[in-house]
Amino acid sequence: MQDREYEDRLGDALEELMEQGADGPEALASGLNSLGVTSREGRTWTADTLEAEFRRLGEAARTWERERTQ
Repeated sequence: MQDREYEDRLGDALEELMEQGADGPEALASGLNSLGVTSREGRTWTADTLEAEFRRLGEAARTWERERTQ
């Protein structure tokens, strides 16, 4: 799966789960697993792996923004 496709699928699933009331890493990880949305490596989610992915995506966004504005 391409990064963009993965990020879109993850984002859509997170949005759906939050609309349903999921409000923390444990609930979001459980919901992602229930929806069959896996990590980039094809693994199921835990609260820790989801939080690590949020950090990774945040750093990628900051890097992209720095490069874009230089």
